[in-house]
Amino acid sequence: MSEKLKTILSILIILLILPYMITYALQGNLLFEAEKGQFQKNVETEEETEVFVGILAGQISMDAPIEEIRAQAVLVRTEYMRRQASGEEQESSLSMEEMASLWGSQNLQMYYETAKSAVTDTEGEILTYEGAPIVTAFHKVSAGSTRAATRLNGEETPYLSSVICGMDITSPDYLSIRFFTKKEFSEALGLSQDADVTTWTEERDVSGYVTSICIQDQSFTGDEVRQLLELPSPCFYIKEVEDRMRVVVKGKGHGIGMSQYAAGKQADEGEKYEDILKYFFPGAELQKM
Repeated sequence: MSEKLKTILSILIILLILPYMITYALQGNLLFEAEKGQFQKNVETEEETEVFVGILAGQISMDAPIEEIRAQAVLVRTEYMRRQASGEEQESSLSMEEMASLWGSQNLQMYYETAKSAVTDTEGEILTYEGAPIVTAFHKVSAGSTRAATRLNGEETPYLSSVICGMDITSPDYLSIRFFTKKEFSEALGLSQDADVTTWTEERDVSGYVTSICIQDQSFTGDEVRQLLELPSPCFYIKEVEDRMRVVVKGKGHGIGMSQYAAGKQADEGEKYEDILKYFFPGAELQKM
């Protein structure tokens, strides 16, 4: 074969493979990562993001520290995935109009961007226990410690143990007092008109929340009394004062899971959302879907 023909063939071969060489030079690293399963792509659709933003908007103030909001965003996504897997009805997601009503039109854009940022910054992240999404729980302010809940919604929840929230005592919602006439007290609990409401027995958990209370041979859980008397929390203390029933209440909310106020204080001290979630849900793992 003549040298001229060899040269022509070599040029043709180079022209044929040149596009592949250029492509590999520019994108080879990305292709390698994709082959190794490391190529990253969005794991949530825009529709899912909007749903999460709408749920998050109804659960936490957008004036809270961003790490607290991010922690709440993970709880929103976790609960969404748990309900999706179990076929339960999803939580309500606020529309743009509802968010404008909640925040005020002047704050809508700023607060919406804050909520969306918290969702996208934690994209795909959920809390799991033994590979499944956990049962999430949160409340405004604890009574100084959260409640342990071995079972919730019919599921075992060893990750919902009691943790100390010492800074919760600085919250304006930590302590509240309600007064009832004896008649109001009896009627609210469905007791007989001649019931002696000044005598009762009660049991509490290690965090101080009422687990059971018996008044005039009728038994209630602390959560039932909280609901019937419209109390902020099931951590309450009843006493007869000047012919009325005084109820001193600690905390706001059911007391299980993450205390939002305590989470905010942790965020103020520099804790990241991953650390906040690890503290309130010991044993649960933060995983990417």
